[in-house]
Amino acid sequence: MTEHLPRVIASGVLEVFNEIPCYVLDDGQRIFRLSNLTKALRGKEHGKFGNYLAANNIQKHLPSRLVPLNDEMHDRVPQGVVEFVHNDKIEKGYNSEDFMDVCIAFIEAGHSEELSDVQKEILVNANRYIMACAKVGITALIDEATGYQNLREENALQLKLKFFLSDQLRDWEKTFPDELWKQFGRLTNWKGSINSRPRYWGKLVNELIYECIDEDLAKYLKENKPLMPSHTKYHQWLNENYGVRSLTEHIWQIIGMARGCDNIVQLKELANKEFKKTNVQLTLF
Repeated sequence: MTEHLPRVIASGVLEVFNEIPCYVLDDGQRIFRLSNLTKALRGKEHGKFGNYLAANNIQKHLPSRLVPLNDEMHDRVPQGVVEFVHNDKIEKGYNSEDFMDVCIAFIEAGHSEELSDVQKEILVNANRYIMACAKVGITALIDEATGYQNLREENALQLKLKFFLSDQLRDWEKTFPDELWKQFGRLTNWKGSINSRPRYWGKLVNELIYECIDEDLAKYLKENKPLMPSHTKYHQWLNENYGVRSLTEHIWQIIGMARGCDNIVQLKELANKEFKKTNVQLTLF
């Protein structure tokens, strides 16, 4: 059962961390995949992550919540493991802040303990990671203290909209295929021509198309819609490179869903489940 597990909403790769994948979950956690952490520590796949934390000279410097446990198979199981859903599969992850505590434990052990050759190897990477994060961390602290983080969020929104929107109106072209209107007509029992569509289909387009692509985009278009009378269409505001492509791909996904539905309520439920279940956001990184 995956309904109650956090889901990935953004992903990327941290090059400085030996190129391991990283994820942001819909509950706000930033995590690594557990199976990648051995490579993060040593730069290669060798041994289990929990084994490196189980050594006595490392354990004494770990927070108690992260000290590995011994299960019935007598294997060393790290605490703090997070289950999450990625591409509809359940995976095991490790919180990024907990991983930083692991790095700190190796650094502290290096000051006061005798380390093995493998632990010295890990210590080099731990120092590198902490130094890299310190530079980013001081920037975040200053942004919070000065209030710039709020401006930064506004700038991020503008950057996202720039991905979608054109600097000027595109020339009109037939972006919405007739097949979409045929499916809307069938599902709403519309008996008229698809060329004289009812006004409430505009609300269906906003709900099933623009909101599912990106809620911020839908809000922007709604708040900045042209004054009537106007022949300007929302899709004329989209840029060729990203906006139109995203729109076209999504329209055909909705058409595919619609073909398997008997009424508009079923289509709405399918679209909400598929596109709005994780508060879908555009991944910029």
